[in-house]
Amino acid sequence: MDILFFEPIPRFALWGHTLVKDYFHFSWFKEGVGQAWAFSTQEESNICFSDPFKGKTLQYLWTYHQELFGHPNEEFPVIISLLAPEDDLSIQVHPNDEYALSHGYKMGKNEAWYFIEAEADASIVYGHNAKNKEELKRYIEEERWEELIKTRYVNKEDFIYLPAGILHAMKKGSIVYEIQQATDITYRFYDYHRKDKDGKERKLHLKEAIECLSYDPHITDNILEKKVFGRKNMKETEYISNRSFTVKKLEIFGKSVYQSGNYQLATVIKGEGIVNNHHVSIGTSFLIPLTVTIHCDGAMTIMMTTK
Repeated sequence: MDILFFEPIPRFALWGHTLVKDYFHFSWFKEGVGQAWAFSTQEESNICFSDPFKGKTLQYLWTYHQELFGHPNEEFPVIISLLAPEDDLSIQVHPNDEYALSHGYKMGKNEAWYFIEAEADASIVYGHNAKNKEELKRYIEEERWEELIKTRYVNKEDFIYLPAGILHAMKKGSIVYEIQQATDITYRFYDYHRKDKDGKERKLHLKEAIECLSYDPHITDNILEKKVFGRKNMKETEYISNRSFTVKKLEIFGKSVYQSGNYQLATVIKGEGIVNNHHVSIGTSFLIPLTVTIHCDGAMTIMMTTK
């Protein structure tokens, strides 16, 4: 068995233009794409273009070829996205498993962001200042949005965890590798009163967002037990490993070998090189099956996610 390559899925957005297309070399993408799903089985599922599974979807392989993954009787766990917003995203909150299950979804939505690039003074919305639901409602009724919302400056190579219940938003000025649990539940909390081409403001989901919002003052601490391993011509960094996902970064600078003991959803975010005799470069996404060892050469950075 060898590594298997997958086509990215373009996702159009009001805050998209051409940056995803240009940065990740997705020349076939059209204008208006704000993100690319590198791995997903939601709504659309990525198509494999490697033999012997050429033309099959990721969902098909997860369902009928668990020898590649080793996680039978489980849901596919994540959506992996490449984002390059050219305007600020709406401010959102996502539900935890308990809330999601009670509303007909299979799981809640924890997320994480790795910042591939970040402009000077780039920031995100990350948390809020309300102490309880009553205080939150007063902020909203009085439209004191700037007082309510917390922001956090971000830098290139930052890793930010976004547990369910945290108020958050990506802003323009960053290029991001995003990991989220495999459900596309988004409760829009605030959208700056922006209007679409028809002059209408986008729908908010304030009731659901308020019900899901956490008031834990430590939810924005972002304390992670990062682990770094040195290997021959390779640096491995594990940023997070919890019940939702495990995320690692491989920095490769020459001939090196890697085996994880689990399947990996891999995406090249910088540079280029060779993996198991295949040329890969920025924007390339491939599955490393359960038992496959990868032999690498070149100068590149690969993000990898599994559960």
